[in-house]
Amino acid sequence: MSTLSVNEITSQTGNNITVPSGKKLIAPGHVLQVQNSVINSGSSNSQVTIRTAYLTVNITPSATSSKILVNAQGAGSVICGSSGILQAEIFRGDISSGTMIATQYSGLGSATNGHEHYITAHLSVVDSPNTTSTITYTFAAVKGSGGTTSSRIMGGSGFPITMYAMEIAQWVL
Repeated sequence: MSTLSVNEITSQTGNNITVPSGKKLIAPGHVLQVQNSVINSGSSNSQVTIRTAYLTVNITPSATSSKILVNAQGAGSVICGSSGILQAEIFRGDISSGTMIATQYSGLGSATNGHEHYITAHLSVVDSPNTTSTITYTFAAVKGSGGTTSSRIMGGSGFPITMYAMEIAQWVL
């Protein structure tokens, strides 16, 4: 392999520098692609007591060395007896056979009134999937431990559920 060291690359004519067809220009640390998914309508109007998948996003990495930044967020709520905890999660794959790669707990600490309390669930994780096959990431939530009786991620025009997966280029050695 040869190394070319320059201080600047500029086009000979015009403003474009063209990479030949079938070739890739890899700039480590740069975003190669972004895939996103959004729910703007009420996705869950009822409280649940079991792990529930709310949103998925698929991405096909261009190199096995790529990192994937996954971000998910949604407005949620809990109903609690002694404490209110919403457990939000990101899975590589689905919730039944995939791998949980991030979890976040949001809550009130202690509340004993049985009312509904609103929380924003927000998670980010950097994954190293080591593949060029399509990967599905899933945003899920479940009621937390303690006295939480139920939870939900709501979704709606005023508070959408959002998720994105961003491929970040890495050095290939």
